[in-house]
Amino acid sequence: MAKADRIQECIDHHDEYVVVLAAMPDRRLREKLDTIHLQMELAEQKHDTEALELLEIWRAQTIEARTYKAENNVPDQPNEIEEAIAGIETYTAEAEIQEKEEEESIAPTRRKHHVTEDNSEQLTFF
Repeated sequence: MAKADRIQECIDHHDEYVVVLAAMPDRRLREKLDTIHLQMELAEQKHDTEALELLEIWRAQTIEARTYKAENNVPDQPNEIEEAIAGIETYTAEAEIQEKEEEESIAPTRRKHHVTEDNSEQLTFF
């Protein structure tokens, strides 16, 4: 997509993007803002005005999202990777529990028999 098209899309969907960004943890928004600032420096060095314009829109949206998040106490939306890891951990724990239950129900019970030793019938070599 051309930069001009991306700029127009960001302008057209500004409010939607702010709401999506506001669901991110503040730490990620700070990191995103730092990255945008670095990209702006590079674009400035290359005299890329379209990139600077796009980055300025992203910067404004990110700042607006942080403000919106703080003013409205927007909760963090769980990260997809964290959700997947939690799901895997839950599945693994349930599988281990089920496996232990199956082992306990299948394992035969062993009874200890008391063996009396009768040494009188033993053969001795000496």
